[in-house]
Amino acid sequence: MIMKMMSTLLSSLILSAAVLPPIASARVFSGQSFTSMYYDCCKPACAWPTYGSFVTGLKTCNAKDQLVLDDTAGGYCGGGPASSCTNQTPWAVNETFSYGYASIFIRGADSTEWCCSCYELEFLDSEIKGKKMIVQGINVNFNENQINWFSLAVPGQADWQSQCQRRFGGTFGDFFGKDATGFTNVTQCDTIPPELQAACKWRYTWYQDVKGPNATFKRVECPAEIVNVSGCLRTDDKTFNSSASNPISAVSILSPTSPFATIITVAAILLGFPQILDLF
Repeated sequence: MIMKMMSTLLSSLILSAAVLPPIASARVFSGQSFTSMYYDCCKPACAWPTYGSFVTGLKTCNAKDQLVLDDTAGGYCGGGPASSCTNQTPWAVNETFSYGYASIFIRGADSTEWCCSCYELEFLDSEIKGKKMIVQGINVNFNENQINWFSLAVPGQADWQSQCQRRFGGTFGDFFGKDATGFTNVTQCDTIPPELQAACKWRYTWYQDVKGPNATFKRVECPAEIVNVSGCLRTDDKTFNSSASNPISAVSILSPTSPFATIITVAAILLGFPQILDLF
């Protein structure tokens, strides 16, 4: 009976640790993150003026890639004129460094803090281990609300609800791949609008078409090269204090100084390692 109760307690503690609410301080400027890719032709969330405090807002474009000057204009995917601009895509500076844009979720932070903030990513694994990017957050990763996640805006990924095919007139065949799966080889990049082809090929050259590499991230001042393209500049771009960062990750909950780690360690001793391993 005691063993069963301890096993139940341990399971509850681990589950509770895994779903802890975001930290009280929302000033998160660095940490570790999963990464992925996405692309759509909707109005990026960070283009709405309520998503942050900006000196100048994020540029949006109409179906002809002309600037939409009204930052309150409705999004293209909802029937309005404002869509993403085709130049808000990645490009290589050299063999180990690139610029780009991303949809972001940072646990313990808020979209009004990461919208149009810039982050240096250093990839930790796969064929691009050691390579770095500076990306600007232009969108909110609405599909994630638990772990840090940077999803790079890369043409050639799945076309969400076929909105890009609609925007470009459906003249490019299976635009961005079949069945919302994205492209599978670099030659397919030649089948999409010319203004997106270079960024599509970046995926297969600089990025090596890797799947979900892990990365560290830290907020940095936005380079002029990125701001000149996106138009977006935060009011705190030069004044944020990166030393105030309070990063959090799942593994930090189990650090030696964590009270959860102490409780779990005691429970592990009582239960023995075979029972612990069964939980995973």
